[in-house]
Amino acid sequence: MRHDIKIGLDFHGVITKHPEYFSEFCRRALSCGYEIHIITGGPRKVVEEYLRKHQIPYTVVFAILDYYDERGVVKFFDNGEFKVPDRLWNSAKAEYCITKGINMHIDDSTQYAKWFTTPFCHYDAKTQKCLTSENIEIDFSKDADIALSQIADIVKKLQFF
Repeated sequence: MRHDIKIGLDFHGVITKHPEYFSEFCRRALSCGYEIHIITGGPRKVVEEYLRKHQIPYTVVFAILDYYDERGVVKFFDNGEFKVPDRLWNSAKAEYCITKGINMHIDDSTQYAKWFTTPFCHYDAKTQKCLTSENIEIDFSKDADIALSQIADIVKKLQFF
C-alpha cells in the first residue's frame, strides 16, 4: 500500500547549496505523489523567484517572515532589518510541520531541531548527507530516487505506516 509523504525542505543552506539536485529530487517526489513543502525564513516572493529560476517544483512555500508579518508580530526597522521574537522564529518550522502533517523535515541548522517532534534530518551540504535524530542517514549525493526511497523507509519505520 502506498502512502503519500510530505517532505519539508529548508531553503537556505539546503536547496540553495545544490539547486540542480533538488530540482530533480522535487520533480521525482511530486511524480510519486509526495508533497514538497519549502520551509524557510523568507521572504516568500524571493524564495519563489529562486525556485522558478532553478526549475524547482514544490507544493507550497512557508515563509516565517511572511507568516508573522501577516499576524502583525514583525517589528521592522528603518534600516531594512526586522525582528521576530526568538522563540516564535525558532519554533515556527516545527509548528508548521506538526500542523501540516509533515513526515520528514530536512534542514542544515540544528538550532531548530530541539523544537521538532516531526522527524528532523540534519543536512550537511559538503557531504550531501543528512542524519536523522535517530542516527539514520539519507544520502543526497546519490540518485534522487535512492534518497526518496530512504525517506519513505524511515517514515514508515518511525511513523508506523
